[in-house]
Parts: sequence; structure tokens; C-alpha cells
Amino acid sequence: MDATSDDRLRSVVLFGAAVAVLAVGGWWWRAAAPASTAGAAVPSAAAVPSVGPSVSTPMERLLAAEQPDERLTVRMDPNTGEVLRVRSGSRVVIDPATGSITDIEGDPAVLFPSGDLPVFQETIWREERELAPGQGLTRQAGDDGARYLLQYRCTRPGTMAVTSTGAEIVGRPRIDCDGTVANAEVLPGSGPFRVSLSAVDRPIDIQAQLVALPR
Repeated sequence: MDATSDDRLRSVVLFGAAVAVLAVGGWWWRAAAPASTAGAAVPSAAAVPSVGPSVSTPMERLLAAEQPDERLTVRMDPNTGEVLRVRSGSRVVIDPATGSITDIEGDPAVLFPSGDLPVFQETIWREERELAPGQGLTRQAGDDGARYLLQYRCTRPGTMAVTSTGAEIVGRPRIDCDGTVANAEVLPGSGPFRVSLSAVDRPIDIQAQLVALPR
């Protein structure tokens, strides 16, 4: 065999060996590689966005925490807008045409704790003014057989006194002027009656109203 034939034979042998090495290497790489997961990767629970309804307002947040079939009575703080639960049995009946209150059930102090006095449909009288020390305000009303609710509050440091003639006031006769709304049932006698409000020792700003509620 001449030199040219020997060179060709060596080239063929070397080429074959190189192919074999590449084949073995490829098989080892596939065997050592981690098994792939079939299908698309599933994102973690933390990465999956919520598909529930957006809850943004205080009322929505309160309702979202309750049972869907549960009857819920709530009130809103007029100063902060915060929605709060009230005791069972306390509720307000509102005329949808006027937005005024026609009746209440339960404790008025729970429904109207502070802020401006609410608007009732049957308001007999309503006052809002400043009273000097010792100064009083008297309003008269007749008895037509309704339930009577007297609401009163005052602001600025001081005390307000409440008295009546011809009726019994079932409530606090004096209140501190911290803005809290006081509620009292008025029980008339046999005819017209008067309610008087006065500043005890300092000038104060008062709000008061007498409203009639159905029996």
C-alpha cells in the first residue's frame, strides 16, 4: 500500500472516531438534562391576580365581609364617612322621594351619635343658634297623638339645660357641649307643651329639633 492510501485510511478512521465521540456526547447531554414539564408553566398562587370584584368603598368592604343572605343594618359617621355596624333592631326608615326620615326603630343614640341633626319628614320645629350665658329658647307644640322625639346638641365649651312645661322629657336634662347628639322621648300631657333650652354658664352654639314619629 502506498503513502497516499495510508493517509486516506487514517483520515477515514479519524473522521469516524470524531463522529462517534460527538454521538456519545450528545446522548450523555440528553440523559443528564432535567426532565422538562409538559405544557406551559403554571404560575404560583401569589402571582395569580384575584378575579373577585373590586372592593373600594367602606360600604363595599363591610358587605364583602358579611354573609350574602344576612340582613345588615348600618350607619355612616358623618365626619369620617366610615360605615359602622349598629345593634340588631336599630334602623331608619327613609322616604325615597324626599330622602327624609319617616320613622326609626331602636335606640336613636345608636343611629345618630354625633354630627348635624338628621332631617325628618315630620319636623315640628328646628332651631340652630347661639345662646349667651343664662339665655334661653322656648318652643311650643301641640299634641296630635304622635310619638315625639327631641334631639339636641351643642358645641363650644359649656353646658346646655333642657326643661319642659306640660310634658315629660325622658332624657338627660343637661348635656356637655361636645357635639354629641342627645335624644329624648317627649310625653305630652293633655294639651300643648313647651320645651326650653338654655346656656348654663358660657356662650354655646345649639342645634335642636322636635319631630313626630308614627305610633
